[in-house]
Amino acid sequence: MTKHPESDQARLESAFAAFNQLSEQLSGAYRDLEQRAAGLAEELARSRREKERQRAEKERLAERLAALLDSLPGGVVVLDRSGAIRQSNAPAREWLGRALDGSRWDEVLAETDLDLSDDGSELTVAGRTQLTVARSRVADRGETIILLTDVTEQRRLAAELDQNRRLAAMGEMAARLAHQVRTPLSAALLYADHLTTRELDTEQRERFGERLLGRLRDLERMTRDMLGFVRGGCRQSDPVALADLLGRLDETLAGTVPEGSRLKIDHGGVRGVIQGDAQALLGALCNLVENAWNAGGPGVAVTVQLRLSGASAVEIWVIDDGPGVPDELAGRLFEPFVSGRPGGTGLGLAVAASVAEAHGGNLRLSESSRHSSRQSSKQASSPGARFVLRLPLVGRRVEQASEAMA
Repeated sequence: MTKHPESDQARLESAFAAFNQLSEQLSGAYRDLEQRAAGLAEELARSRREKERQRAEKERLAERLAALLDSLPGGVVVLDRSGAIRQSNAPAREWLGRALDGSRWDEVLAETDLDLSDDGSELTVAGRTQLTVARSRVADRGETIILLTDVTEQRRLAAELDQNRRLAAMGEMAARLAHQVRTPLSAALLYADHLTTRELDTEQRERFGERLLGRLRDLERMTRDMLGFVRGGCRQSDPVALADLLGRLDETLAGTVPEGSRLKIDHGGVRGVIQGDAQALLGALCNLVENAWNAGGPGVAVTVQLRLSGASAVEIWVIDDGPGVPDELAGRLFEPFVSGRPGGTGLGLAVAASVAEAHGGNLRLSESSRHSSRQSSKQASSPGARFVLRLPLVGRRVEQASEAMA
């Protein structure tokens, strides 16, 4: 077979041309890839720079928020759904005296020297710092924000203001007491003068002695009420067993029951401990019982009875079978210097109410004790006066005798 050099050269030239064309295409594609790679690298670099900027901005924002949280005058604690502390600020950690983040809020309350109020709205730290507690839920995240506010200074100022108010009332009280003391003091002097008379027989001497003792007791009661009102309700705080308190009440009043009257102490099977000033509480109960004797009339029967009030409080009822309390007097009964009895100082019930409030409780008059002054005692069918002294129990523990025997 004969070869033609011209055809071989043509094919070779065609192959080189195709190769050159393919090389140019590959070179162009490579340049395009380089450009795209450079563009992607620049875009990636811009994306990284933007992310770095955003991260730095978030860090600055987080630091700023943390600084703002720490500079707040209140404590902030953030809880997650499970009750674990996700975040807290410096005041909260300082007041609670421990690290908080990562702990459970209920464990913090249990392990720290804290006293949480019954409604959970107040905390007392180490018996000194008083904090109010406010909660707010973040619905979409399931978190709870707890705001703590230090009200120690406010409470101290409020106590000072109350004390100043009491001292300011001393002027009015002194004027009233000067007039009220004059009568029993004059009577006491008169009876004492009679006792110096040698001609008195034994019966007369005993009668004047009893009258003198009665007037001196009136003076002692006025002095006690005045001091109780000025000092306020609670000067010390110790555990006080209810049984011991009522036992002391019985002993204190045993020799002072008016002739023909009666006093009954009914524990109602209730046992428990309250926190407070035993002497102030005893004085408040004495005031309530003596008020019942004085207002109830001759032969009045008075019962002091313990009753449960839910799971965390006890009520001490002072009940008499007297005429009750007129409607027009009931609304002002616990105000200082308000009395429905001639010669009364109007301080006994005010002192008792002040003691109740100082112990975290209250003193109220049962609605069934009221009657209209236009009604006679028979028409009113009054069950007598019923005063209710409500006090919180320590540790929310209440036992009844029936439960203890079961």
